[in-house]
Amino acid sequence: MAAETQYTANTGMATISTANTNLDGTGTLGTVLTAASNGTLIKTVTIKAQGSTTNGMVRLFIYDGTTAFLISEVEIPAVTVNSSGTSEFADPAFEISIPVDYPLYAGGVLKASTEKAETFNIIAEGLNWAYYTTSVRPESSKYTANTAMATISTANTSLDGSGTIGAILTAASNGTVIQSITIKAQETTEAGMIRFFIYDGTNTKLLREIPVPIVSPSATAISFYRRIDFSGQGFALKNTWILKASTQRGQSFNIIAEGLDLTYPA
Repeated sequence: MAAETQYTANTGMATISTANTNLDGTGTLGTVLTAASNGTLIKTVTIKAQGSTTNGMVRLFIYDGTTAFLISEVEIPAVTVNSSGTSEFADPAFEISIPVDYPLYAGGVLKASTEKAETFNIIAEGLNWAYYTTSVRPESSKYTANTAMATISTANTSLDGSGTIGAILTAASNGTVIQSITIKAQETTEAGMIRFFIYDGTNTKLLREIPVPIVSPSATAISFYRRIDFSGQGFALKNTWILKASTQRGQSFNIIAEGLDLTYPA
């Protein structure tokens, strides 16, 4: 971020307790945090049980106003709360804090669900960012979060850019830096491949392939997950160019691209 960036804390909280086994974004989801006008940097997400837990899942989704896309699953172990001090040490309820560092686009909503009908507090530590309106150096970069999401499910074995390929993200006028891409399966997967392509308006070129193993999700096993971060450097996509994706098998995958659009003071 530029030196003229101003930050405002945006802490989001929700309590979830209604059992929801779905991975496709349907069913009861709790609203945790809504991103601000330039986007919100979600630094961490904390999951804290309010009582004893059994083995299950807490799932995190990004909601675009129409569809909720599964982005992460956290396995919850069986923990019996003992606060009476009858043993040498008391046993607290389950808790975990997950570093995220994820810029969520303006108006995007972080949501959560629980596999079991057990009560959890979900707390997101966020930072909104804005820029000074005066005395801004003209070379200063301004960033706007561009979180792009799509579900792909049509089998396509081609590596040459033909066949059914889903559009994920279109780069802004000065280009978009793709910080990461998350692949998250909605169901049991067979051995296959997820492929990413770059489309320049005329040509579609294969950029990367991600092997998908056999994974059977359950209340105690997460579905296939992979995050690509381009060696921590991001991937600069030219203006109007499009990141696309396909799946080798006819199975459903959420593809979520974490992008930052580049602009500069007038």
